[in-house]
Amino acid sequence: MKILIIEDDKIKIDKLTSFLSNNDFDLRESFQSGLDALKNSQYDLLILDMTIPLWEKVNNDINQNYEQFGGEKILREMKRKKIIVPVILFTMFDKFPIGSDVLTFEQISHKYKENFDFYIGSVYYDSRNDDWKSNLLSLIENINYES
Repeated sequence: MKILIIEDDKIKIDKLTSFLSNNDFDLRESFQSGLDALKNSQYDLLILDMTIPLWEKVNNDINQNYEQFGGEKILREMKRKKIIVPVILFTMFDKFPIGSDVLTFEQISHKYKENFDFYIGSVYYDSRNDDWKSNLLSLIENINYES
């Protein structure tokens, strides 16, 4: 399986790539590079972080322009450009502040299931346990690929 991972957290990248080591995968660490990869290559699966920088990190740039809902922007661009690849959201945040409100992990996932046909589900990453592995594997195993 060819997988695109759009993720910028080095620990999560290491955990994901180790867990998925028997697959062929590409790694991108920003909105722009991830979108470019989706436009220029074919993938069987996208594993997508929610909060990603707009651009790849240059040298030791610590003032990156992070996009809280960068993952959602990727989903919207995929829908607009008709890039149909199954997507699993992979995040370590369980709450997402929006102004004075807060959206939960479950609310975000429900919203995406309603709005994006290619959205498969979400996995909450917690470094203190490995539950994310079985959750991710279950979602991957239940993807229906049409031949």
